[in-house]
Amino acid sequence: MSGDRTYSTRELSQMWNVSESTVKRWADSAGLRCLRTPGGHRRFRLEDICEFQQNRAFEATGLLTTDEWEEPDLEIWLNARKFEKVVDLLLYLASQNQRAKVRCLLERLYLRGMELHDLHDEVLVPLQKRMEEARRKKSIVEGQSLLVKTILDESFNQLSNKVIRRRRNGRTALCASPSKDARLTVSLLSKVLEIDGWESLNLGDAVSFLAMKEIVEIEPVNLVGFYLSTSHMRSTRILDNFEDLSAVAGDYRIPLLLLVDNTDSPVLQSLGLETVFDGLKSFRKYVLKTQH
Repeated sequence: MSGDRTYSTRELSQMWNVSESTVKRWADSAGLRCLRTPGGHRRFRLEDICEFQQNRAFEATGLLTTDEWEEPDLEIWLNARKFEKVVDLLLYLASQNQRAKVRCLLERLYLRGMELHDLHDEVLVPLQKRMEEARRKKSIVEGQSLLVKTILDESFNQLSNKVIRRRRNGRTALCASPSKDARLTVSLLSKVLEIDGWESLNLGDAVSFLAMKEIVEIEPVNLVGFYLSTSHMRSTRILDNFEDLSAVAGDYRIPLLLLVDNTDSPVLQSLGLETVFDGLKSFRKYVLKTQH
């Protein structure tokens, strides 16, 4: 708890465009939970702010002026939803080992109404593409790209652990990827399902289809969600045993849902799947539609 970011009454009043007295009144009598410092000041955690926002159906769209950023126009970008500039800033901050600022920026995006699937599709995916482009141009070195991946992994996982979850729905999903360097994507895929009430068996990345098949055979799985990278699909070995997984899933009537970074890849045709998604938002929408 001591390392978690909390927000002051002043900061909430700025983000919500209300007076500090209103924030205090909401904390005292309207269900806005807070912590108290030894001096008696109110401090607000991300999860409590988000819960209150959801109950009141609004977002934190005001300008927060208390944080110091390298880019003074950040809050303007956030209001205008200029994510390409936010992506550039995140890449810079992560490459410079600015862990706290990366976490803070992701929190601000979340407070402004971006859920995990939005953050994946509109921030993380473009950032990963931007980083690969920077590596090709040699504007960042390999060590920096590894640092960026580590910090993003830490920051997204810390945020997703604070996100409000729905009541358990009694269903279990298997999440994995045969592709390498896909741990964060699989983790977010797993977290998105958990938020909607699923129990998730997260196997991580570089997982063979044989290993997925074995889990399906011994665990009460209701859905298999997996991610494939287009570049890795060029390897024939990565698709080994997919037909076996597909056969077992068919026997148990378990849907196979594929998240991919390029739906136009010709390799996808060989898989014979109808449920292919190019983003977590469309993936989640399909799951919500079919489970009702």
